[in-house]
Amino acid sequence: MKIRWKLACLLAVIVLDIVFAGALFFNYSEAKNTLFLPADAGGEAKEEVREQFSGSKQIALTFDDGPHSVYTPLLLDGLRKRGVHATFFLLGENVKGKEAIVKQMQEDGHLIGNHGYSHVQMSREAVANACEQIEENNRQIEAITGVRPQYLRPPYGSWNEELECTTNMTVVLWDVDTFDTVRQWRIK
Repeated sequence: MKIRWKLACLLAVIVLDIVFAGALFFNYSEAKNTLFLPADAGGEAKEEVREQFSGSKQIALTFDDGPHSVYTPLLLDGLRKRGVHATFFLLGENVKGKEAIVKQMQEDGHLIGNHGYSHVQMSREAVANACEQIEENNRQIEAITGVRPQYLRPPYGSWNEELECTTNMTVVLWDVDTFDTVRQWRIK
C-alpha cells in the first residue's frame, strides 16, 4: 500500500508540473461542470456547458482509496501550491482517525466522493451489503463535511444495474488507467 501511495503522489506531482508548464490548460471549475454534470440536469444547462467548452481540452484529477495519514496531506499541499483542485473518492475504512484531512480537502475546495467502505468488488457482493457499504460511507463523509457525497466510484470500476441502490448518486469511472493497482511484487 505504501508503494502505491508514493507512486500516486509522484505521478500527481509530475502531472501537475506538466499542466503548469503549459503542456495542458486546466481549469477545475470548468472541468467539474463538464465532467460531472448531473444526469438530471435540464437541457438548458447541458446546452450551456456544451457551448462553453466545445473544442476545449479538459482534465480532471481523481484520487481513490484515501485518505492516507502521510501522503494525502503532502498531495493536498502540492495541489494547494499549484492552485489545482481534484476529486478524492474516499474509502470509508480509511477515513476513521483522519477526519481533519477530510475537512482540509473540503476547505481547499476539492470534491469528495464515495469509494465504498471497504475495497470490495461491489458487483460480486450481495446487493444489500454493497448498498450498506455505500450508505455507511456517505453517512460518515456527511458527518465530517456536512455535505452528502453525490458521486460514487466503485472499486475496480465494478458496477452493474442491480446496484442502483444509491439513488441521487452519479457513478464516475475513468478514461485513463494509471495501472497503479499492479501488485506490489511486480513493482520491485
